Amino acid sequence: MTLPRLSPTRLRRTAVLPALALALACAAPAPAPAQEEPARADDLPRFLSLKSELVNLRVGPGRRFPIDWVYKRRGLPVLVVERFDQWRRVRDHEDTLGWVHQSLLSARRTVLTVGGLRTLRRRPGPDAAALLRVEPGVVAALRECEGDWCRVSLADETGWLPRDALWGTTPP
Repeated sequence: MTLPRLSPTRLRRTAVLPALALALACAAPAPAPAQEEPARADDLPRFLSLKSELVNLRVGPGRRFPIDWVYKRRGLPVLVVERFDQWRRVRDHEDTLGWVHQSLLSARRTVLTVGGLRTLRRRPGPDAAALLRVEPGVVAALRECEGDWCRVSLADETGWLPRDALWGTTPP
């Protein structure tokens, strides 16, 4: 039996005056997880996601600082490592570090699939029934984690992936 395969479109970098843009196109929009929680100052580091289709990553905390990257992928998970006024210093899955205005971040938890081709399973465990094959770079809504497995929603399916196949589950 051949399983359906989910993949992101190719990553590409394009020039944007005066900065670079990181074009991350999504195969399907990430479904919205259960609820949003307000962020508190003592909750760092913590994972959030990009709220908008276009998010500027700046070299410093303010509009006067130049744009280093432009994210073009709503729902992409980022790790917030520092805060200054209305700005959050974030790190992405490629270790790119920069500042984003808090209004462009959402508390909705998402994850990014990493590594090789993975199988979304009906239950946690390597022997559970397969639902989908998932390529690296797919954004999914994070529902919960139990041990080495996390329940995610993507492409109208909810299932389980190994935690090591996901970026955005546990802050370092």
